[in-house]
Amino acid sequence: MSVKLLYFGPQWTGSTSLQRLHAFQQIDGLEAIGVDCGADVGAKSTLWRRVRWKLRLPVDALRENERLLDAVAAHRPDIVLVDNSKVIARETLERIRRSGVSRLVYYSPDDIVARHNLSLPLKWTLPSWDIVCTTKTFNIPELAALGVPRPFLIGKAFDPQLHRPMSPEQVGPDYERYDAVFVGDWEQQRCASINALAEAGCAVVVFGANIKKWRRSRLHPSIDLRMPAYGEDYVVALHTAKVALCFLRKINRDRITQRTMEIAASARPMVAERTDEHDAHFAHGREYLGFESDSELVQRVRSLAQDDSLRMSIAESARRRCMASGYSTAERARQMLNAFLEGK
Repeated sequence: MSVKLLYFGPQWTGSTSLQRLHAFQQIDGLEAIGVDCGADVGAKSTLWRRVRWKLRLPVDALRENERLLDAVAAHRPDIVLVDNSKVIARETLERIRRSGVSRLVYYSPDDIVARHNLSLPLKWTLPSWDIVCTTKTFNIPELAALGVPRPFLIGKAFDPQLHRPMSPEQVGPDYERYDAVFVGDWEQQRCASINALAEAGCAVVVFGANIKKWRRSRLHPSIDLRMPAYGEDYVVALHTAKVALCFLRKINRDRITQRTMEIAASARPMVAERTDEHDAHFAHGREYLGFESDSELVQRVRSLAQDDSLRMSIAESARRRCMASGYSTAERARQMLNAFLEGK
């Protein structure tokens, strides 16, 4: 029996939302239709929109409610999956339900319950979704307490078409030019740890996801600061150093992150903040090296940068673990679809 799923979310190149859509589109017997919510990376905001966001009442500047309703009317899906929108209204969900949609699903890649992520429109609609998917273990009881009928835990993932090993020829002259690379947003603790590496004599490159915060004045003068990298450029960036750094986002209470899977699947030797969830997904010492202090971070990076054999062993073992343990977007999509169809 064919099932039609409407996937509503950001679809800019390199977005994890687009990667998830492509994974659903590969499932036999499922017609997955992508509808762009209109969000784009680095989009500028007005002062009024920023004020409204601080008040947790974001403006529907991209007409997401209208776009979603129009798409449902045009495609008549069985399942509607909304990826991380903060502005969908309860009335919109009621209208979608009346149109005959059998499953309303919300997906959040972030700490959905944290105040900076939980807009009031989203909070008000939580009991209206049949399933709310979260990648955070601690969000499951929190979502249940907020009235979600079925919170569903889904693991972080990598895109097998994108996150892969690259050769020196594919990367170019920057292949493993540095000791360590970090790709991502600025946080004060991350910046301090990266500076500690540079002060210890490690060559470091940062591809800053928010270049305004990754100011030169905050970084050790030896650190190479570059523009953000997404999609294929992101995978190339991971190959510019002998070691890829994986920091967790403290504001989101991270225990594991999407970058964890992406680095490992790209067969990059990973040094990551050590947590129970990192250890559950990758064997410390064999598939990644964990650290709990800046001194440990320096030690781990040096040990890998100076040992080609160890570096290769950890990188190859981590990639094999990704493949064997079902960490791909394709496998995660199948797990979610099975959950959506239960009791249908």
